[in-house]
Amino acid sequence: MKIALISLTKNGKILANSILTLLKDDPTVIRVDTFHKNVKETLNDIFNYYDCIIGIMATGIMVRNICGLIKNKKYDPAVLIIDENGQHVISLISGHLGGGNEYSTKIANIIGGKPIITTSTDINHKLGVDSFARKYYLDIDDVSKIKEINTDLINDENVQISFNHKFNFIMEDYDLKKSYQLIPSKSNLLTVSNRSLTINLEPKKIVVGIGSRKNIDSNDVINAVKSALKLLDIPLKRIDAMATGQMKQNENGIINASLELGIPLEIIPEDLLKDFKSPYLNGSDFVMKKFGVQGVCEPSSLIAAGDKSTLIFRKTAYNGVTVALAVSKKI
Repeated sequence: MKIALISLTKNGKILANSILTLLKDDPTVIRVDTFHKNVKETLNDIFNYYDCIIGIMATGIMVRNICGLIKNKKYDPAVLIIDENGQHVISLISGHLGGGNEYSTKIANIIGGKPIITTSTDINHKLGVDSFARKYYLDIDDVSKIKEINTDLINDENVQISFNHKFNFIMEDYDLKKSYQLIPSKSNLLTVSNRSLTINLEPKKIVVGIGSRKNIDSNDVINAVKSALKLLDIPLKRIDAMATGQMKQNENGIINASLELGIPLEIIPEDLLKDFKSPYLNGSDFVMKKFGVQGVCEPSSLIAAGDKSTLIFRKTAYNGVTVALAVSKKI
């Protein structure tokens, strides 16, 4: 997630810088930038660039300035409000699909504040269909149907999720089981349905990019992958592919880890790695000097996930293995 912090007052700026510091070592946070004052101009410039915008200001100020920028809950960023004393973190818009509720809780926990979440499904202890989609990286075909499905959940009406064997892991999800009737299916799509309508959910492609030192052991690779997935709270079976660079195509530790985990391994040609450009890559001088590329795990994951894919876990080292995760972008 890419996060922007906007402050107005001296105390707000201090809090923004504190949050930036607290988030800088979190590998699930791809970028954090701070902005001070000029709220209207700043929002006009950044609204469609960041995944989460956090205003350290009065709620009314943010509301007045985002009214003309909000377009669609499928694409609008999450917007949070924090008072300058850091006591309350309000999830204002895009609480589900945009991750606003999740990030309100996350930020509140790290600054010692209280998350303020008002979405009906959450306060009624139901997992909304949009929250389900975000949790497991699924694209919703028609967001206009979300309201009716979530209303039925709140009213304890019967709502079904139909899923294929690849998603058997959702049977272990307590929040899903208490909200939906789960029905195994042979379809490639997941569907959520009530009495009158059906929402189709298409899985996005999730790729784990791998880099490593020479002659790495497969157990080190496996442990690194599992450690990253634990931080993201993503089941191993949700991963569609592993990817590494051509220079690592004969690395038995990576090959054997792929086989043991049952995840296909994609080899990214060196010329694609050399030509790949992204402002979010965490380059390595060593890798550049040795192979002539900025990195291995991050660009490999992004290339394998496809055009307009995004990082959801930046390069992190685990005992000689570097791991990054990318997810495809459904437009």
